[in-house]
Amino acid sequence: MKIITSPAKLMNISNTAEFLKPTTPKFIKEAELLQSYLKEKTPEFLSEMMEISTKLADENWQRNQNWKPKPKAIESSPALFAFTGEVYRGLNAKTLSQEAVSYLQKNYRILSGLYGLLKPSDKIMLYRLEMGRKFEFEYYRNLYEFWTEKITEQLNSELKSKEIILNLASSEYIKVLDQKRIKVPIIDFDFYEMKSGKPKTIVVYTKLARGLMVRFCAENNAKTLDDVKAFNMEGYRIDEEMSKPQSLVFTR
Repeated sequence: MKIITSPAKLMNISNTAEFLKPTTPKFIKEAELLQSYLKEKTPEFLSEMMEISTKLADENWQRNQNWKPKPKAIESSPALFAFTGEVYRGLNAKTLSQEAVSYLQKNYRILSGLYGLLKPSDKIMLYRLEMGRKFEFEYYRNLYEFWTEKITEQLNSELKSKEIILNLASSEYIKVLDQKRIKVPIIDFDFYEMKSGKPKTIVVYTKLARGLMVRFCAENNAKTLDDVKAFNMEGYRIDEEMSKPQSLVFTR
């Protein structure tokens, strides 16, 4: 089983765990290439491309100048602990057991606009480069053109027959996979709040639920789709009627 999520804009590199030995991302050379172009961009360019404030653009310009492929421990953190957005609040990796973290190291991958595909242990620096932004360099019109083949091939190389992929990523990020070439089934997820008997999507809760699902799988050593369907954290339950073979729906 492979579980996939998006990264988060919010990060904190002071988080770590003594039993997760830091590793180097698989695509560090590619990240270095991307950063060589990002470092040349002005704060004004970053502000316009990322649709962020002048203050955030200045902050990320400085991050780009500081970025290096081999950071010191104080400058980086394992990816599992570096991201701190809603998905990662649900995952709450700092409170997981060593066994649960070991499960994630084997089964969990994070998509990234800068690093491509991350294992939990991969050490990363502070950055901001969303997959869906129109970042042109060399002969690439965007990051999808740069990453799709690389990430698809890498993920396929890690998959065994009869495995499944749990897609807990956003539509912006899962688009980077060439799903026609992925050799195992991809299971999509919806998390709904029931309001007056009708399912309603609340984005912040959906993100949190994705992280909770990752945590549930890690804590319960999930191996099969039936194991995943047993997800019952914070009031969620599988809705068999709304679910389909490759699209699971959970409501509360």
